[in-house]
Amino acid sequence: MKREGPLIDIEEQRRAKKSKEEKEERVTTWMRLVNNSLLFLTGVVLYSLGGLAFPDGGAWYGSLAKPDGTPPIYLFRIIWLILYALIAWSLLILIRTRKIDRELLLLYGINWFFHQLFFVLFIGYQLLVLAALDTILVMYSTWVLIRAIRPHHKIASSLLIPYFMWSVFAMFLAIGFCLRNL
Repeated sequence: MKREGPLIDIEEQRRAKKSKEEKEERVTTWMRLVNNSLLFLTGVVLYSLGGLAFPDGGAWYGSLAKPDGTPPIYLFRIIWLILYALIAWSLLILIRTRKIDRELLLLYGINWFFHQLFFVLFIGYQLLVLAALDTILVMYSTWVLIRAIRPHHKIASSLLIPYFMWSVFAMFLAIGFCLRNL
């Protein structure tokens, strides 16, 4: 039996509406992916600025007596890239779940500042003692950040634990550089 009249129009309208909703959903999903990717990459680039400004430390870094356990430059780059990705992922989670607030953003900013300051002090001005003191501030600000994020989002907080652990290692490494080169 062939349908005619208003039933066909209603069914066609329903199909058209469903098709339009599916297209809008695909576009929304695509835009969300692009937006998340850009936020993530922005976080990675922002934390990478100090390393990009001072990529290998130059001849001065090469001339330093290095403490035992100092990784080669290429390993530093790999580890930091992973850590920057974890930091960016943590921040992205908080932004996407709308759990970020001014306090957390300020704590990320303070941590970012001390992280960037290390490169300026250590490589830019070659101030080993101040750079070592700065690693304590990086470590402490990372710990405070982890503790502050924890009530908001446990996964976002946990993503910063490797960064904290590496900050502890970096602190001992910086102290070792001081002791061997002063």
